[in-house]
Amino acid sequence: MRAENQFRATARVVDDLLNVDFLVLRALLRNESGLNDGRTCNTEAANALDDAETFDSIIWADSSGRTICQSRGGTKPSAAELTRLAAESERENLIWPGGDHVFLAVREEPENGEPGLIVATASVSRLKARLGEIAAMEGSTTVWLGDKAILGTAPPGAAAPGGLLTVRRVNEPGGRGQVVAAGPLSIAPFALTTIVPAAHLAAADVLAIAAPSLMWIAALLIGWMVVRRFVVRPLQNMASGVRAYGAGDDRVRLSGRAGQTDEMQAFAETFDAMAQDMAEARQEVDAALTEQRRLTREIHHRVKNNLQIIASLISIQAREADGADVARAYASIQMRVGALSIVHRWLYEESDTQGVNFTALTHDLCASLQQLIPTAKLVEPRINTHLERLHISQDSAVPLAFLITEVIAFAARLAAAEGRGKMTIDVHVRRTERGGELQICSDAFGEDDPLAPSQTRAAARIVNGMVRQLRGRLTYDADMPCYSFEFPLKPRLG
Repeated sequence: MRAENQFRATARVVDDLLNVDFLVLRALLRNESGLNDGRTCNTEAANALDDAETFDSIIWADSSGRTICQSRGGTKPSAAELTRLAAESERENLIWPGGDHVFLAVREEPENGEPGLIVATASVSRLKARLGEIAAMEGSTTVWLGDKAILGTAPPGAAAPGGLLTVRRVNEPGGRGQVVAAGPLSIAPFALTTIVPAAHLAAADVLAIAAPSLMWIAALLIGWMVVRRFVVRPLQNMASGVRAYGAGDDRVRLSGRAGQTDEMQAFAETFDAMAQDMAEARQEVDAALTEQRRLTREIHHRVKNNLQIIASLISIQAREADGADVARAYASIQMRVGALSIVHRWLYEESDTQGVNFTALTHDLCASLQQLIPTAKLVEPRINTHLERLHISQDSAVPLAFLITEVIAFAARLAAAEGRGKMTIDVHVRRTERGGELQICSDAFGEDDPLAPSQTRAAARIVNGMVRQLRGRLTYDADMPCYSFEFPLKPRLG
């Protein structure tokens, strides 16, 4: 921008000097009365030269280029050049170089045979003197006339500028930079080249230019620090606390995380009050559940004790029975009551998360049946257990216990009916892809399914009733022979 401004200022000076010369020539062309009053041409020309110090000679010519009057001395254009200038119709002011001098011409349409063309000759040295005042301007200046530099020293390798104004930066050896502006003047064929040093900003200038930006950056930085300190960080701390509370940490409180703003403190206090109320309510619910579990366990414990008393009374009554059928009837009742007693024992021992231990329940049932079956005057059973560790729900415990009791007791009755004194029963409990599987095997069952739903005996009705209650299916494999039953397991928590 500085180089372009310098170019335009210098161009105005050069244009003003040349326009003054053209105004003088136009005034001489229009004031040609002395030529018609009989005064000599030399006198008129001498007066004109005194008025315009730039010119060395002047020629007046008519519209065809014929010389009317001319001053003495100086280089003058030829007759052919005058004829060409008179025929020029595009411009009224003309300049063209002629070696060490310059021709300046003004033409107008003449009236009544009066002169229509005036041509002045100016030496290059006089032009330099006239343009000398631009030498005091900033930087260095070169004035071009056509392709020749008539004032100043052209930059190395530079040519006369043409076309539009151009501004470019060049670097000299040693790191010093310059800005060159070059372009034509309004009066052709003059052109101008100006060179100014590239701007070197001092520290104060740089600071003055950068100060507004630095102030904005500082304001943004301070604003960000304030927002982060009083808004962002407290919000992040409170968000982490809320996430921890949602994950189950009831001890989380936000009062120490809310920063110093009143709004966040109010939010934190509200959250803490809510969390405290929920914690107290949860404690009350937990206490109520604990009490309920305690009462439920107490009920199961008392029911188990009562069932054991009933089983003992039945055992006492069975000893006074007269016949074997009566003793077996008492024994059947005692086995069923004993099964219920064992179930309530393990309901009393139920874990909150795992459910009823079906493995231990099956083991206790088999041990009890192995003791009770001989008292019914049936056979001496040997019950082998093959048990995996499984857990079932309370709703499944009673039907499964009755199912095991009835199938094993029924096998003992079948063996006794065949006249056997001893028998072997294998009980398997295993885990499958769909849940758990109970399998009871004994060679006393025979080839046909004695517990099929079509059977009318009491054992068949009880067994199939328990199967329906569990919504399962009892299958019989005569080749083994074994009864198999799949049952659901208690879902694992956590």
